[in-house]
Amino acid sequence: MHVFVGMWKPRNSWLSLSQPARTAYLSKVTALTRLRLGSKAEPLAWSENTHAPTADKWQFFCVWRFASPELGDAYLGVLAENGWNDYFETESLRGAPKTPFDVMTRHVLL
Repeated sequence: MHVFVGMWKPRNSWLSLSQPARTAYLSKVTALTRLRLGSKAEPLAWSENTHAPTADKWQFFCVWRFASPELGDAYLGVLAENGWNDYFETESLRGAPKTPFDVMTRHVLL
């Protein structure tokens, strides 16, 4: 299992689209994501970033649980194939879930 965190904010190209164009685009990307990822991807949380120190940098974020690292690649592939990065500045994080102890141990071993 892998956890994926995506963060993004709209570019001017997105803001210049009409609301019907935005709706059509998001409907298309959502449907293609479901088709490509199927039941092996679980959306855990989607939200608007309300944390003031980072809200200007990343306006939105999502957290997914994927059955494999390849599903993270497939998800990013759907977005890339459909021009997501033309409309949004993005960043992502991902990895296999660990315990807090395991992660803190990695800090020690650096």
